[in-house]
Amino acid sequence: MKRILFHRQYDRYSGGQQKVLDYFDHCLAHPDLEPYISWGERSVPIETTPWCIHQSRLVDELQPDKHDLMFLAGMDWRDYLDKGARDRPVLNLIQHVRHADPGSDVYPFLSREATRICVSEEVKKAIDATGLVNGSTVAIPNGIDTGYLQSYRTISKPGSVYILGLKQPVLARELETSLSGQYLVICHTDHVPRTQILNSMAACEIAVLLPHETEGFFLPALEAMSLSKIVIVPDCVGNRSFCFPGVNCLMPGLNIDDLTSAVAEAARLIQSGKSASFQESAKQTLEVHTLERERQAFYAVLDSLGIL
Repeated sequence: MKRILFHRQYDRYSGGQQKVLDYFDHCLAHPDLEPYISWGERSVPIETTPWCIHQSRLVDELQPDKHDLMFLAGMDWRDYLDKGARDRPVLNLIQHVRHADPGSDVYPFLSREATRICVSEEVKKAIDATGLVNGSTVAIPNGIDTGYLQSYRTISKPGSVYILGLKQPVLARELETSLSGQYLVICHTDHVPRTQILNSMAACEIAVLLPHETEGFFLPALEAMSLSKIVIVPDCVGNRSFCFPGVNCLMPGLNIDDLTSAVAEAARLIQSGKSASFQESAKQTLEVHTLERERQAFYAVLDSLGIL
């Protein structure tokens, strides 16, 4: 039985936070792994987060020497290194292409020895190209819990558009203003519970998702493919391996004119019945990006390392 310690700084829910929790669950599901969680001092109370179901596995402090290996993501390295830890094997989840940016806060950690699990091929290519990576890299495309999303499916309102604008609030509000005279629009630019976002996606025929210019993967695109008739999402690098323009989504430029035109095109596709092919393609995409596939790929990595 291998003891694996996760460490988290948690300020609010995000796709990145969810993915670390998914990997914790993967470890918990394996009979030869015993995962524990160290909660960061700057985190919100664990009982207010989805990690609350694992409170029994919470350790008092970050003590790498009491575990066989570490699981780190993002800035978790900082706390780990502050403990003077060096001799424990590290699994490092890389969730953004910004890790390859010399100006980013996470870039220096690439020189630390670890096995790096990248959430997309695009992320793997980005960090490999730096020449700084110390250790092996592998891409495991993100998966989602499609069964969980089933409970949110409903009959969407005709002529309805959902805008997820947390990462592009100014552009999102501009788009909302542009569309509100012709469509029923729900727009989120502030952080709200994930359940509210999923309910809104399910209630609308068209989902417009506004990512940062670069992302590591962008999970909301998969969620919207499960819940909406047509997904509109600009290119953000990390979504290129599963977002295919004209097949399972529309991919306009990240600007008001292109986005407005894309919404009009999506509406025409729905009215003409041509959105069905998008939904079928989206279904096929989702079948590739399940949590179970992600889990088995993760186990294969652990097996190759001699951990299992």
